[in-house]
Amino acid sequence: MDFNILLGNLKPHLWEMVSDSVRFVRLALEAEGATVRVGTNQLDNHAINLFFDRFYEDQNLPHQMKLAGIRYGLVCTEVLSADGTWNYGAEGGDGAEFAAFELAARNAAFVWCLLEESVPACAAMNANTAYLPFGYLPGMETLRRAPAHRRDIDVLLCGLPSTRRDLIMQAFADDGLAVCYPAIPVPAHVRDALMERSRINLSIQKTDAHEIISVSRICHSVINRTPVFLETSHADTSFAKLCLTANPGDAAAAVKGHLRDTDLEAWAEARYQELKDTMPMAKPMQRVLAETLEP
Repeated sequence: MDFNILLGNLKPHLWEMVSDSVRFVRLALEAEGATVRVGTNQLDNHAINLFFDRFYEDQNLPHQMKLAGIRYGLVCTEVLSADGTWNYGAEGGDGAEFAAFELAARNAAFVWCLLEESVPACAAMNANTAYLPFGYLPGMETLRRAPAHRRDIDVLLCGLPSTRRDLIMQAFADDGLAVCYPAIPVPAHVRDALMERSRINLSIQKTDAHEIISVSRICHSVINRTPVFLETSHADTSFAKLCLTANPGDAAAAVKGHLRDTDLEAWAEARYQELKDTMPMAKPMQRVLAETLEP
């Protein structure tokens, strides 16, 4: 199998935001014997072209590829509901995001969903839809954790900034915690270097309306033995169980409590072993390939 992962459908500032997802999918495919290339706009008639999310730059490209007989698949990383709501409506969009994704999904050879709750919506657009959960991949284990006494960052938050995140991180700083909050999407090698020095990697909701469980952030952190703190009201889900959790709004007290009372080294090691033993990514990738690709 030959796969050609392309990022040209996304605005360039989003390339870094999907870098972990691209690495997970690429490594899982290569572990199954596939040849995988990554590029921007170089379509390949002899490979399965693979895109992530909707087409920002040229929304007509999916239809053009369909007419030209160019085979492509789509990876859905977002939360979609069957009624046409994108990310719970938290972004305040007008439906254009869903419409752009739907056009791409209907013309795709298959759709792989990284979040199980998005499967019904995607299956309504394209019957050849499958759930591809992330899990343990040896190739994602790349960080060199600093010794505990040299971790000079108490809490780290990477990703897109927001007013809510600004206020929470400022509150942490005002409480005397050593905070690192770049407030811009940083390159993965910078994020990784910051994680090596951090006691806790935060997954803080962007707005009060968001309720996202970032599986790529969680799995990447756990694989690299970095404790993740997740704001969620669904702490019983399989990925949330890999995190230190608190309900939205309760982050400050919970994080300070864990920094003070939790053996974070032991916690991180236990979650690493749990992910490695119970959620290897090889089996889901094998299943998805069997379900969605023709022999």
